[in-house]
Amino acid sequence: MLLSEIEIRSRVLRDRYNAIVFEKGRGKVYLVGGYVRDILRGIKSQDRDYIVFGNLRSFVNDIKRNTGGSVVEFKTEGTIRIAFTKGVTLDFSSPIGTLEEDLSRRDFTINAMAWYPQSGLIDLYNGIDDLNKKRICLVSKDNMISDPLRMLRAYRFAAELEGSLDERTRNIIKTLHNKIKDVSHERITLELFNLLNSNHPAKYLTMALSDRLLNNILLLPDNILENNIRAISKLEHITFKCISSNIKALLKKSFSQNLTYKGLLCLELIMRQHHSSANMENINLRLSNTIRKRIAIVHRGIRELHAARRKLKEKLFDVFKNSGEASLDVLIISNRLDLLTYFRRYTKIIRKGILSSEEIINFSGIDPGPELGSMILQLQKAQFEKRVNSKSRAIKFIREIRGSDL
Repeated sequence: MLLSEIEIRSRVLRDRYNAIVFEKGRGKVYLVGGYVRDILRGIKSQDRDYIVFGNLRSFVNDIKRNTGGSVVEFKTEGTIRIAFTKGVTLDFSSPIGTLEEDLSRRDFTINAMAWYPQSGLIDLYNGIDDLNKKRICLVSKDNMISDPLRMLRAYRFAAELEGSLDERTRNIIKTLHNKIKDVSHERITLELFNLLNSNHPAKYLTMALSDRLLNNILLLPDNILENNIRAISKLEHITFKCISSNIKALLKKSFSQNLTYKGLLCLELIMRQHHSSANMENINLRLSNTIRKRIAIVHRGIRELHAARRKLKEKLFDVFKNSGEASLDVLIISNRLDLLTYFRRYTKIIRKGILSSEEIINFSGIDPGPELGSMILQLQKAQFEKRVNSKSRAIKFIREIRGSDL
């Protein structure tokens, strides 16, 4: 249920920054875009967007004198931002023509609304009705042609609302899907990550694949993408319901490039190829080295775990050793949550084994180096497999593998 006009006015002006901007603006400033959309949904956004009629730089300087913060100017976008330490941003831009002309150039009807103290909500494209119906509707085809990234944003917004795209918008995407290749990889990556971070991305990835957009971003065969999306759906509806509360808390944390840990699991799944690693050069994404490395490790770990299924007790330590922190990803994606107890045991042993390196050096006389590292690793594996369970047995084990009576 969306907020009433009285509730909207109260929430907008109760915000300190909005109150200052409208007090100083007096007839020349409008609140626009996502902040208005979110206010209608009862959500308080950290980002406020305004269009200013008049001298933009002078107005921003006036606001800064009253609010503090740091000024950042985006010359290519014609926007000036005031940023604050707690993540709040105020973005000011000059309108493109009249207010009506400016709103007509926006992406979707739910983002083409404005608010002004004297007139209240300005909704020229029936955005309120679409928001009520959780429906993403393009303002115009020309707007999508001018910025093809809006095709991917359509699915992202639908995922955030857990809603749908109207038929006209999907039909336009089907005719323009190849245009996504004209968009920078950095921008595509940000939007895809926002989609993967959403609660139920599988449904909207399926739409994007059906409309031929996803194929132009992740250059994998359709059958592999279909299988991978089904795996993401299983992750959403089955696996995530079985995990512990501490892992659920981990899923919400940021991993890299604003991708949450939950989003990372979805990315690892959708880029997975059967019996091989995904070619990360053959995608229209810009991934950080941290994410690239994680995906490679996880895909290898999944193959190793699958290959070890007949000799799991003998191979599990090596799977964990090779996968490291990504072992949790491997277990979740492989639907082997039954092995979490073993991974916790492995982690505990790696952090603190029966014998420390100093103790081994003291009783054996061996010098620090590769030989000592190899011994520690063998001892950790023996402890993991419960072949060693005491200090006396650990000392005997070290002597045995050295082949001498120390």
